[in-house]
Amino acid sequence: MSQLKGVKKARARVRKLPDALDQKAVSAISDTVTEVHKAGRANIDNMVKRRSGVLRRRYMKSVRKQTKTGKVGYISKAARRAAFYARFVHDGTKLAASRPFHDLAVAETEGAYVRRMRRALGSTIRGRK
Repeated sequence: MSQLKGVKKARARVRKLPDALDQKAVSAISDTVTEVHKAGRANIDNMVKRRSGVLRRRYMKSVRKQTKTGKVGYISKAARRAAFYARFVHDGTKLAASRPFHDLAVAETEGAYVRRMRRALGSTIRGRK
């Protein structure tokens, strides 16, 4: 009968892979959400002439570790109510041109998000930190 060496260590390492991947994925999502939020706020500053501060203050970010999701925008009900006119600024009206501060922020960071997620997956599979 032949014996394999290192099987217990290999099994333990494989058991830890999903947790490591989850941690790295959440980290990548958090980095992306922060980047989109920062770019969105910068776009608001550049695109909006009148500055009451409501758009900028209510433009928030949220990362949920359990579901591995991230949100950027007017997330809470109070934020949506307070920044009701954000939709008109972003999408425009008959009389006012659109200023898509959020869409531009997402487009700017889209490639970086894909790279972060690939890096997280690759480093987890290879067993690197």
